[in-house]
Amino acid sequence: MISQLLCGVLLLPDNNMKNNKGFIALITVLIVLVISLLIAINVGLLTVSEIKTSLQENLSSRAYYFANLCAEQALMKLRENSSYQGSETINIDNVSCTILPIEGSWTIKVFGSTSGQIKKIKIVLSQINPKITISSWQEVADF
Repeated sequence: MISQLLCGVLLLPDNNMKNNKGFIALITVLIVLVISLLIAINVGLLTVSEIKTSLQENLSSRAYYFANLCAEQALMKLRENSSYQGSETINIDNVSCTILPIEGSWTIKVFGSTSGQIKKIKIVLSQINPKITISSWQEVADF
């Protein structure tokens, strides 16, 4: 009887240790899974943010290049006809650019826009004949 009691007492801690080890392993696995899930969510959010930033940069570039397209168009028309007045809009594939009325001594103002992105360019010419001479060509925040 004493030997059975001693065996029971000795076995009891062993059973508890096995149960504790299983519980600790389960908690460890759950903690690792939660940490992995948080990392995956964070990576996903960063990826979405990067995609949005890339899209905005792409749209901004399209607006800028379209503004330059209008500027080149205005220069070409002014070269062909020195009395060209501007005031026209070019639309292609959801992107537009506008040549504003030409001011004073050949100041050309254009802007390109797409999906809320707007780029404005101001060009000042010092002469148009016999060749076009550009004094300044710059992107501006506002005219």
